[in-house]
Order: sequence, then structure tokens, then C-alpha cells
Amino acid sequence: MNSLFPFVDKVEHLRRVEPRMAQIIEQFGYIERDTNEPLFGSLVRNIVSQQVAASVAERSFGKIVGEVGAVTPERVASLGEQGLRRLGLPARKAQWIAQAAERFVAGEFAEQELRALDDEALAQKLTSLNGVGLWSAEMLMMFSLGRENVLSYGDLVLRRTLATLYGEKNLTPKRFEHYKRLFSPACSVASLYLWAYGNSLPRRQLEVTIRPLGFTRLRDKTIFYGLYDTAYGRMLIASTAKGVCRVAFADDPDEALDELRADMKGAVLEECEVVCHRQIVALLEGKGPKKITLYLEGTSFERKVWRELLKVPYGITVSYADIAAATGFTKAYRSVGNAVGANPIAVLIPCHRVIHADGSLGSYNAGNDKKASLLRGEQIAAQRIR
Repeated sequence: MNSLFPFVDKVEHLRRVEPRMAQIIEQFGYIERDTNEPLFGSLVRNIVSQQVAASVAERSFGKIVGEVGAVTPERVASLGEQGLRRLGLPARKAQWIAQAAERFVAGEFAEQELRALDDEALAQKLTSLNGVGLWSAEMLMMFSLGRENVLSYGDLVLRRTLATLYGEKNLTPKRFEHYKRLFSPACSVASLYLWAYGNSLPRRQLEVTIRPLGFTRLRDKTIFYGLYDTAYGRMLIASTAKGVCRVAFADDPDEALDELRADMKGAVLEECEVVCHRQIVALLEGKGPKKITLYLEGTSFERKVWRELLKVPYGITVSYADIAAATGFTKAYRSVGNAVGANPIAVLIPCHRVIHADGSLGSYNAGNDKKASLLRGEQIAAQRIR
């Protein structure tokens, strides 16, 4: 059956306690998932699904259903290990399922007794079954037994999503426990939203390195530039001998070039397509290399702000105060705002994700219509996976 899992009040709790989770909830609304499948049937499906493609697992589980109808402990126990083998299950999986059926029939997993256990004791009980690891036990706890406070460290998607959402380079078990405490007692609902958000992220996560560019000290002050049509519109991409130094919207090419000249005084502009320009175009299309280094003219403070901008997750907005706090200059709102405005790399360094604390967009070099469009595009991309 489909239902909001587990309860609306847990969703509202997450909205109150965690601003980034509140944004994800706003994007995805109330999530509905298949819930309340009987524990034994869910257990059999879980074991059958291990280390095989979803389509193969579905066929195998379908054969069991076709043989016994409702997947109950009694009916599966009547098949036995050999009967399961005749349906095409591997020997070990057939053995695990047959053993589980016998233990359920013997009354070791009476649902009323299971529901009386706390989460830790319940996980231990479930993992006493052969073929059930901690992750499998936690999924059974969530989707068959309705436990409301499960966040599984063994789930790779959850770990990756948390690392992306909160800028964790190394999400240790200790840091993972921090997020469990943050979301508690609504970790199961948090898991649903983290899965939804994680599946909406671009599959290729770009790693951007920012290095200082001492343009006035360069012997060759030639800047190669090109105008390129991309999914974001016409873009100006420019580079020095060091590498890419500018990516800007160029709805008005002359204006974009004038801004480049003003920022890079003494530059000799030469229109020329170079390899790194095409790499940037590919990156804007979600292709190209996974890593890129940018050489940017700016103060050390500006570069520090730009590096913080790189940590703002896809589809999430932060305030100027958030960026100020992240840099350690908690009162330097105006300086942070100026540094954000001076960002020379559109889209790839996502300054469009910084808004005022009251929810207003603030300023944007390419105009607020462009900023709103970028943010709306990221939210629409997220909603497509619903």
C-alpha cells in the first residue's frame, strides 16, 4: 500500500530543526512509499534481491509468489530448501530463506514481540537470521515494522548525500551519528528525503580547484576568449596561459567583453577557441572531466568565499550570513556580499544559490531573472525523479 511514511508530524519536525532539510521537503512535498509489507515477505524479497539486478530479483521473487501465492512462513517452509532451488534460487539464498521460514514458523519472530523491542535489540534480533546484515535489518525495520528513527550508515546513497548536502569530505561514523542526533526522532523520514534528494543530484559531481592568478605578473597578458552557445544561453569563456579565468553570461557580448577588460587591466584579448574552453562547455552540459582547476584573479578573502560557494549543494540556497559564518568572518556580511558579486565563474561556482535571509534573491551580475531561472531549473530537475 502507498502511504505517507511514517507521519506528517515527523516531516514538520524536520522542517523546524534543519533548514536544508526544509528546502528538500519544499522541493519534494510529502513523499509516498510502499509500506506495511508483511515482515516475512519483505525479508524474502530482500534476500532474493541481494547482489543481482532489480529485474532478475523481481523475476525470482515472482516465481516464489507464483508457486505459493502469499509469501508466508508456513507456505515457504512447505517448499523447503530443495523446492526453492527448483525455482532457480542459488543454493545459499534458498538455504537462508528456508531457515528463516522455519524460525518464523517456530514463533521466534512473533510480530507483537518484535514491536516491543527497542531499535538496537530489534536490529540484533533480525541480524541473527542468516543472510540479514545490519543494512537489511534497518530496511525491514523501516518499511515492514514502521520504525521512525532509522538512518542507516550502511546505505551508500545516504552517506554520499549527507556528504554532499553538508560539505563533508570524510563522513566518519562519528559525524554520521551527529546527523542522526540532528534528525532524531524523525530519521526514517529524513532517510526518505535524503534518498529523493540524492537521486536528483547530477550523476557527475564536479571537483573544482581554485588557484590564485597573478595576472599583472604574467609576462604574456594575452587572454583567449570565445563565445559559446550552451544550455544556459550564450556564454563568454576566457583563459590565460595558466588556464580558465572567466565564465560569464554573454547575452550582450560587447558588455561581457568590456567587463573582462575592466577586471583584467592591460589584457590583450584574442578570440580563439582553446581546448579548456570546450571542456567548460562540456561541463556546463554535464559532461567533460570530473575535475577542473580555475586560475582566478582576486584577493585571498574573495577566493575563500568562492571556495565556500563550491560547497553549497545543488538545488539548495544559503544566506550571505551562512557564507560569512563558513568563512569565519561572521560579521562581514557586506564583504561577503561583495566577494560573491565578484565571482568570475558563473554556474560552476554557484553564487546564484546565495540569497538574503528573508528569502529575497539579492543581486546577481546577470540579473535576477537569470538567477531565478537557474534556481528554478535545479528544483525542476530534482522534481523529475518523483
